[in-house]
Amino acid sequence: MKKSNQFASPFSAWSGHRLFHVVAGTLIGAMVVTQASAMLPTPEQAVDSSAAVQTNATKSSNSSAQAVNSKITASLISVDANGQEVLAPVNASTRLQSGNVLEYQGYFTNTNADRVRKMTVTMSIPEQVELLRTVSPDFPYGSADGNTFARMPLRGKVDNQLQEIPLKYYKAVRWDLEGVGLNDTVVVKYRARVK
Repeated sequence: MKKSNQFASPFSAWSGHRLFHVVAGTLIGAMVVTQASAMLPTPEQAVDSSAAVQTNATKSSNSSAQAVNSKITASLISVDANGQEVLAPVNASTRLQSGNVLEYQGYFTNTNADRVRKMTVTMSIPEQVELLRTVSPDFPYGSADGNTFARMPLRGKVDNQLQEIPLKYYKAVRWDLEGVGLNDTVVVKYRARVK
């Protein structure tokens, strides 16, 4: 039986998949939380997506434009003749196979007029890949359902025993990033293996 190559076009199955969303807050009389979202990379090498959301202060008529510019890249990881890792950007002509390792990188730039005191970035994990241990920055939160997050590694009860949940069941990774200055860019990334 011939198996169809669902990875011939790396984006065909993922074209409608939401890869990440950003929740950013800043202190303007009170903590204000905003959200922005973007999609999995399209056949271009990277997606630039600006997300500007208006926030209102609770004490005065002041308002602040909370803006986070985001860019996501996906790279195929290989090893050259010298044994060094090489990251090749994924594009429309990239052919993925089971076992390939990808690195997803999210770049988030604070274009707000003030420093963002806390930014929470969540990147979901597409169904076609399985999370690997390489996650940066350290100490992220993970989720097996995409909604409930806890520090990684996740643990759950199986047969009344507390066990570590295998990475293949993770649906999303989240980071809390603090003190993002004006025009500062923070980078989050994770690696995943194509199923």
